[in-house]
Amino acid sequence: LMAPIAPFMSDKIHNDLTGTSVHMADWPVGDITSQNLDLERQMSVVRSLAEMGRKIRVDVNRRQRLPCRSGWIVGGPELSDFHDILAEELNVEDLTTESDLDRFQRIELAPNHKALGAKCRADLPKVLAELAKAEPETLLSEIGAGSAKLVGYDIGTDDVEVHRVEKDGFAASTFSVDDSDVSLVLDISVDDELLSKGLAREITRRVQSKRKDLDLDVEVTIDLTVWLTKGCPKLESKDWEYVKSETRANPAELSYSKPSGASDKFKVDGETLFFSLKQNN
Repeated sequence: LMAPIAPFMSDKIHNDLTGTSVHMADWPVGDITSQNLDLERQMSVVRSLAEMGRKIRVDVNRRQRLPCRSGWIVGGPELSDFHDILAEELNVEDLTTESDLDRFQRIELAPNHKALGAKCRADLPKVLAELAKAEPETLLSEIGAGSAKLVGYDIGTDDVEVHRVEKDGFAASTFSVDDSDVSLVLDISVDDELLSKGLAREITRRVQSKRKDLDLDVEVTIDLTVWLTKGCPKLESKDWEYVKSETRANPAELSYSKPSGASDKFKVDGETLFFSLKQNN
């Protein structure tokens, strides 16, 4: 590629490396045998799972930097070699493979208004109220046995619609790969430890962005002060150490009072945080 625009330099380099002139060489030909189709297929699934994880977070209004305790991949090719990479991309502390999607789901029964309306007529409101109170698994079992009744009316498979939804504390999404389904399930519960880690990462991102705005060299240390409002999660000591290490802050102060001077601010989950930094001499 260099030869047409830098003929002498490219010829010298090629001669030193191979002992022949680049101007007498054939154009290189790709080696199709080195292509790893299995790896390409696996990485395609990994990318799709990463995109799906971001979509799940948007759907449940969960910040990208707030870690999830656990995640599960259900179905698809073997990806255990990529779990560490994918866990980091998904911001999940523990990512494993699971074979049973039902573990994370529950059944909901919705009324078929057209069928029930024709059957129950004036009693439809009473039937709907009883259906709403019924235990879905039990009623579905009774429907299968032909013994289901609500307000004296026989209830069959045509009278209800069966939906599978995630249990409380879980969120999932599914896509298809080679005619089979692959699902990603995230544990979206929160606790003080996760909130602290998420807060530390938000602070780190803002401080690093400010360092960049100030054009500070990566090795430069800073004097950092962070003010948290009362509504903010408690920042655990190990997470504060993470902030200091990542931002090269020494000295660093964490305060729950109001800032006394000029500072930058940002919001996390509706709470306002303040920080100020200056380059150390």
